[in-house]
Amino acid sequence: MRIIFTYQFLACVLFFSSNQIAAQVGFYTSTPLQPLQIDAGKDNGTAPDPAKLSNDVVVSATGNLGLGVLNPIAKVDLRSSDNKGLIGLGTSTQSPSEADIGAIRYNTAGFLEYSDGEQWIALPLAPPAKALVNANKSTAQSIGSNTTVYLSDWTETVDLGTTPTGDFDPSTGVFTAPRDGFYLVSFNITLANGNIPKNTFIETAIESDRNIENIQTYKTINSYPAFQTGTVSNYISGNCNAIFNLKTGNTIKFSVKHNIGSARNTLNDGKLNILSISEL
Repeated sequence: MRIIFTYQFLACVLFFSSNQIAAQVGFYTSTPLQPLQIDAGKDNGTAPDPAKLSNDVVVSATGNLGLGVLNPIAKVDLRSSDNKGLIGLGTSTQSPSEADIGAIRYNTAGFLEYSDGEQWIALPLAPPAKALVNANKSTAQSIGSNTTVYLSDWTETVDLGTTPTGDFDPSTGVFTAPRDGFYLVSFNITLANGNIPKNTFIETAIESDRNIENIQTYKTINSYPAFQTGTVSNYISGNCNAIFNLKTGNTIKFSVKHNIGSARNTLNDGKLNILSISEL
C-alpha cells in the first residue's frame, strides 16, 4: 500500500510540475509578463513601469533575450529605458577559426576586431567619409524648346563616394545616395549665345526619385529679357539649390527646360556649368 501511495504522490507532483513548466515563470515577481522573467531589483509590483523593468531579464516566446527590455525584438535586446544598454567586450586568445565567423573581441591596442573565420580584422576607427561631389560640364548638349532635358556627360573634379566608382555617374548625370541622410545640392547651367525673344524663360531643376516624406523636385525659373523688351542676343543661365532627405539608393538628377523657340546648346565652358552635392 505504501509503495502504491508513493507512486500516486509522485504522479501528482509531476502532473502539477508540468503545468507550472508550461506556464510563465517569474523570479522575484508574482506576475511574469514573458515566459521567463527575472526581476533582479525585486521592485516590479503589479504594474511595473519602464524604469522598474530596466533591471529585469526576460526571454520571450520567440526566444529573444531582453536585458532591461520587456519585449525584445532581437535575439539579444539591450535597449533599456535607463540608457545603459552597453556591451562590455573582453580580450580573447581564441583563434579566428575557434571563435568562428562573426565573433567580436577587444584588442588591447585600443580597437575592436571581428573574425571572418580565418583572421581577426580590425573594425574601422573612423566613420565612412561623407559623400561629396563636384563636377562641371564643358561639352555642348542640345536642349530643345519646351522640352525637359536631363543633363549628362559631366566631368568630375571630386567624388568622395563610398563605392570604388563613386556615388555620381558623370556619363548619365545621376547621383545615388550611399546612405540615409540629408544632401545639399547646387546646380548652375548656361546656354550658348543666341537670339532671345521676349517672354523667354529658362527652368533649372533638381529631381529625386523619392516622393515620400520629401520634396521630389526643386525648380528655379528665370525670365529673360523683360516682358516689354524686344528680341536680344545674349547668354541665358539658371541655377537651383536644394536640400533632399534621401534613403539609401535614392537618386538625384539635373534637368533644363526653356521656351526660346528653337534648340539651344549648353555653353561649352566648365566654369559656368557646375554642380555640387554634399552629404550633411
